[in-house]
Amino acid sequence: MLTSTVLSWLLFFVTAHAYETWHLVDLSQVICPKPTSSMTDAPEFPEYNLGINYTNELQVDAPHIVGFIRASKQAVSITFKIEDFYGEQVVPETTVELQEGSDAIPSACSCTNPNVPPEVSATYGVGYGSSCGKWDEARCGTLWGNITVGDWCCRSWCYATADCPDAYQSQAIPGQFFSYAACSVTHPPPSTCSWSEVQKKADPCTCKDQSSLFNAAMQAKFVDSYGSSCSTWDMVNCAANYRPDQVDTWCCANWCYVDKECPSAVASLNPGMEGILYWSDTVCVDDPALMMQCPYKPQPNVSATDTSCDCLNAAIPTYILESLGVNVTFYADYGSQCGPHDADECDKFFPGADHAMWCCTSWCWVSENCPTARGSTLWPGHFWSEEHCELDAEAVSACKWESLCECRGQLPAGTFDGNGNFAADYGSSCSAWDSVNCKVVWGSDADSSWNTSSDHEWCCDSWCYVNEACPIAKKSWLGIGFYFSYETCDDPATTYNEQTDSCDPLRRLSARRRSGSFSSSRRSWSSGGSRRRSPYAASTSARRRSWSAPSTVSQRRRAPPPPAVRRRAPPPPVPSPTEGRRRSSSLSGQTFSTTPRRRATSSVEASLRRRRTIPETPYGYANRPHMMNNYGGTMPYQTPYGYTGYNAIPQQSSPNVAMYGAAGFVGGLGAAYMYNNMYSDSWGMHRRRRYGDFHNQNFCIVTDPGSRNGAFMACEQCYHLYGFSSCPSADSCRTATGCRYTTPQSYSRDELAATGFIPQAYTPPLKVIFTSITGQGIDTASICPPLTPADVALAEQFNRTMSFKPELFLVLSRQDVLEAAEQTGAATGFAPSAALLLMLVLPHLHK
Repeated sequence: MLTSTVLSWLLFFVTAHAYETWHLVDLSQVICPKPTSSMTDAPEFPEYNLGINYTNELQVDAPHIVGFIRASKQAVSITFKIEDFYGEQVVPETTVELQEGSDAIPSACSCTNPNVPPEVSATYGVGYGSSCGKWDEARCGTLWGNITVGDWCCRSWCYATADCPDAYQSQAIPGQFFSYAACSVTHPPPSTCSWSEVQKKADPCTCKDQSSLFNAAMQAKFVDSYGSSCSTWDMVNCAANYRPDQVDTWCCANWCYVDKECPSAVASLNPGMEGILYWSDTVCVDDPALMMQCPYKPQPNVSATDTSCDCLNAAIPTYILESLGVNVTFYADYGSQCGPHDADECDKFFPGADHAMWCCTSWCWVSENCPTARGSTLWPGHFWSEEHCELDAEAVSACKWESLCECRGQLPAGTFDGNGNFAADYGSSCSAWDSVNCKVVWGSDADSSWNTSSDHEWCCDSWCYVNEACPIAKKSWLGIGFYFSYETCDDPATTYNEQTDSCDPLRRLSARRRSGSFSSSRRSWSSGGSRRRSPYAASTSARRRSWSAPSTVSQRRRAPPPPAVRRRAPPPPVPSPTEGRRRSSSLSGQTFSTTPRRRATSSVEASLRRRRTIPETPYGYANRPHMMNNYGGTMPYQTPYGYTGYNAIPQQSSPNVAMYGAAGFVGGLGAAYMYNNMYSDSWGMHRRRRYGDFHNQNFCIVTDPGSRNGAFMACEQCYHLYGFSSCPSADSCRTATGCRYTTPQSYSRDELAATGFIPQAYTPPLKVIFTSITGQGIDTASICPPLTPADVALAEQFNRTMSFKPELFLVLSRQDVLEAAEQTGAATGFAPSAALLLMLVLPHLHK
């Protein structure tokens, strides 16, 4: 019998391994020709590297090997290597020939009907494994522990010949092999298994009724069923039940209470329930339309007289700036006062982030008592906030990391129908659109504030319509739902003449780019970034000092946001069993070891993080449940490179998927299309027709049934084709934590046994560099963006530029720590016990 303490520890051990993230490999970036352009302002085409950051789902002190999840069943050749943040080698350049997928069973694969030793029969039952049978079904929980059970308990297997493709060495009967494939034809897997329900109940991410834990305050506010299942529990009363600074789009999300051990668990906000109640919205599926229209936005709980958010005039240590490779003198005042400190070199300050408009917003170091303070990852123990900082219009409008404030082009046809004052291209580009008959058009318009202000110089200023998410944009007075910006454009040298209602030439200082006084060369800013003559209009945000775009669009400066696509955590598959002794070899009979190494650190780096010695660690799969966990409840076939599982991941599975680039660059086919949009001269007409560019293109996941189910598609096109309810946002897929994804088809899984490493030994994010990916199953015609006018026309006709389906993922598979060979005693049978499972794991944790 397992004690409650041991069971609790085992539950933690299970959940630490039950979840994993699939990292999307951008095939188009690897196999397609790199675009070229005659455009002098074309951006530099970036090097593509897949990024892997460490999340709470990754057990960083355990060995891991590299695996690939692929849609194609044909052979694929992949050449790659992995480095860490500092360029240290994690996995050397490796070429692997992933074999053609097959579930064929050779005729020589058959049961051996061995004599089962008495000690094995006494523990597991008479005739255990002697012929095809569901040998673990009756006593699976007793033999392996209830937290390790699953569908595999009901599958038939036997001791079999070594010719079986999934033959693995038995630890119970030395010299024998066991196989599930030997029984798959005569004893197919059952459609249902009673142990699946046991497994579900043991899942810490299963919704829990926690009403018995509610304190008096919660009982007074909420119904007893509050949080017991997936639902939008706070949609109606969120503002009444929580502080203004606590509400956000989570108020519209489906969520439920879960166990603390669930990887996505978040501590309750309710007073007195901290450390008692935990909830998660990643285990539930949201309503995309509801999330898009969610009325709740956080409002800082800061009074007008609160000084806790005032800038501290603190100076970041020189050694931190040196370690980042930036000019120490230039950034000596980094964060000391309000300013867009990251605007110039955001990629150096945060190389693993998703660089976007947040790089150009203003902030400063503040007291940790500031209600909106957030902990810094650059300067541990210090805090930053945007609370008392005005946006710098110059930095925002000229932000090189995201072009939200660039002119969006001509508005949709029919926008100005019925209004003879405006041409079809009104506001499409930078121009003084109101320089003629300004008073005639706007004099009687209440929104223009014409009669409440004597300054009408804005009539002569240039402006254009911009993205709604532009932080300095204002809503159109025409009620057409679009937004405009003056700061985006340079002004002509004119001044407004009230008498003639026209703009007269005037020599005035017009060289300031997009207003404000930002100077990247001198790193100086003014607190008043708004234009002097800009007419009043409602801002995009009630609080002028913060970016009004949803916080989930980009990875924030010093703390990543919660996912926008609510990741539905899959039920934890079968983890390691309660074995009786620690193995010295893996199930395959082979044992590999991670490379012993000492972390080489510079004097600067040494002051930031401790030096670690990582000993050589033997690893491998030590038991059936752990291996079957990764291969859909069955044993994989052995290959020269490790293991392969044909259709190991069934259709409609729910993995966690990340489209995360090592330099914060979005992965996925759309990225290459969008860069071609900037590069290829053949895209001129297409680019003018499209909205946005690669900086602000948003993807959604098509959930509508049909040929495009599971595809990533530009959201505007998805909404047009399928409606909001079938197009959940994929913004959080672009972050390190990833998003929930439902597989539209089955996938095969391959693992490379000799690629083992311990993540703790390296600094994230890891960078996966692909040299080549080739194979008959890779259709370049459907993957690569068009380069010629003819190809562009074809792509437009079939809408290929707007969607792509994931074909290949990289995954890190946890391995068991094996006993060193010299410590191995005579092989014996084993009996399940929790204490001996601890013996398997704790020595490594102690290391």
